[in-house]
Amino acid sequence: MKSLQKRLACSCLFPLALVLPPLLAACDRQHEPPLRIASSPWPGYEPLYLAKEIGYLQPAQARIFELPSSDITLESFRNHSADMATLTLDETMDLMQSGVKLRILMALDVSNGADAVMAKPQVKRLADLKGKRIAILNIPLGVYMLSRTLEAAGLSRQDVQVIPSAESKHEEMYRLGKADAFITFDPFKTALANRGAHVLFDSSRIPDEIFDLMLVREEVYQTRRAEVCNVARQWLRTLEYMRRSPDAAAASIAKRLGVTPQAYRAMVQGIKTPGAEENLALLGGEAPQILNAAKRLNAVMVGEGQLKREIDIRPALPPDLQACIGG
Repeated sequence: MKSLQKRLACSCLFPLALVLPPLLAACDRQHEPPLRIASSPWPGYEPLYLAKEIGYLQPAQARIFELPSSDITLESFRNHSADMATLTLDETMDLMQSGVKLRILMALDVSNGADAVMAKPQVKRLADLKGKRIAILNIPLGVYMLSRTLEAAGLSRQDVQVIPSAESKHEEMYRLGKADAFITFDPFKTALANRGAHVLFDSSRIPDEIFDLMLVREEVYQTRRAEVCNVARQWLRTLEYMRRSPDAAAASIAKRLGVTPQAYRAMVQGIKTPGAEENLALLGGEAPQILNAAKRLNAVMVGEGQLKREIDIRPALPPDLQACIGG
């Protein structure tokens, strides 16, 4: 009875036969839970938290869960604990291989120096990595960076000792002398630099290969398209706010990260953030630019045994991105 009274109240005083079905649908939409967005520490994801702080992304629309690492974010998306997630292109391909149905909503950023090999002072050149211990997060991105680093150094996997470890452990490993080089990213990269490590190799030498993406579960993309597209629009709106008010934005983000605004600006120097037009070029049209990066990733991941076969990401690209981000 209470349920019926609630529904009747939603119909106001209009003839029930005309208004009840659409109003019932409206009531159902009003009671949809907020979209669950899983993320992990990475300066490139900070506009998401800023959108929440300045009121562009309302709590009733979306809830952001910052998880300790990207591998936990990946599993939360895989096991349906999240509707959307911030993950890398290689992680996207890993999910697709395992049968997860998803859409790439947007390219959030492109690493252009932010992912790096940080080495102890005595490791001065890439060739010095021979015989050394390299700590990496044992996920596709870590292995990909290792592969590209060894390629640049003219070394093979047999020439180095690889130590799988969480990025959050790298600073302690450096302090205790448990590794000679670390494949990492900010904020962990900056922590290592503060300990005396230096950049030996970074993603600026392999431009437009490492992408961070906003993923959406396929069923969510199909059934809650308006809400999903609103997240994309508020992301772009926040980027515009950051361009208009760089000092205020940097101060807000730095406070959340517990660093100075100058330190935050240093963190994002190696990150490119695509706007609307760049996203359309990367993910849309007859020849999406992201396919070039996917092709190289496929080759490395298949060679490393991380993929059993080549993954075609085209089915995951949004067919209506322009309409989605345009309003």
